[in-house]
Amino acid sequence: MAQLIKLQDYVSRYSVDPYRYPGQFIRLKQGNWKKLKSLWDRRFELEETEYHEALSSFIYNGSVPTNEQEVKQYFLDGLLPFQLKWASRSLTEMSFLDRGYEEDETLRYFLQRFPDTFLLLYEPIFLIKKAPIETDSIIIHPQGIYCVKLINEADSTTLIPGDERSWYKEESNVRTRFLSPLISLKRTSRIVQSILKAHSIDYPVKQLVLSPGNKIEFNLEPYQTEYVGVDEYEEWFERMRSFKSPLKYHQMKVMATLLHYTQFTSVKRTEWNQEDTFKEE
Repeated sequence: MAQLIKLQDYVSRYSVDPYRYPGQFIRLKQGNWKKLKSLWDRRFELEETEYHEALSSFIYNGSVPTNEQEVKQYFLDGLLPFQLKWASRSLTEMSFLDRGYEEDETLRYFLQRFPDTFLLLYEPIFLIKKAPIETDSIIIHPQGIYCVKLINEADSTTLIPGDERSWYKEESNVRTRFLSPLISLKRTSRIVQSILKAHSIDYPVKQLVLSPGNKIEFNLEPYQTEYVGVDEYEEWFERMRSFKSPLKYHQMKVMATLLHYTQFTSVKRTEWNQEDTFKEE
């Protein structure tokens, strides 16, 4: 599960201690998964009420899982509110979370389909020369950065890159124009590259137009840009999912540097009790 290190302009626990929390998240996730899996394996040894009570201690909502695949999804769904807490609260400050993010399918897709070592900034707002700038989502991969624009249209729609400002949607031989996703992607990429350059950090930055359900009709991709439509998606997705690498120091340095330039709006927390119900023992 990818890590949500920044959500829009919310205060993030990762911003406070960027070198600590990525590794801590992975350890907590692995430990809690082992406990849930052990509970699932022992389910027939327990009384039904005892099993349900133990299951509810993992803070997850929804129906009781009936097979191992459902257990995995149950676990992933239960991690989402925990990740939203880490991405909207530090130990001393908090941002007021828009509950819409709990049902945000794009956010859920990025978090649940990729490895733990992929670090996600979801629609972050950067503060450049005191001016807030909204950007596309950013994935800090162990070997580089992806500035990502996800496009979801009806399956019968074909996307056709046009000039610098326009792309086209074609359905039933009818073409309509829409604003090129490369406009915002280039802006995001320039911001990321300028921040890294200012700190003498060399890390590849790539622009990604991702449309899992739609054909992208193209001949050539622009420099440092990748188009992944329905024809390219399976190969690309398996390559990303199967990528095996531990967190790297250079990757976390990139994360810390980018987070330093993001905007956050928060208030002081008045409660000091432990609210993170994800098991941390």
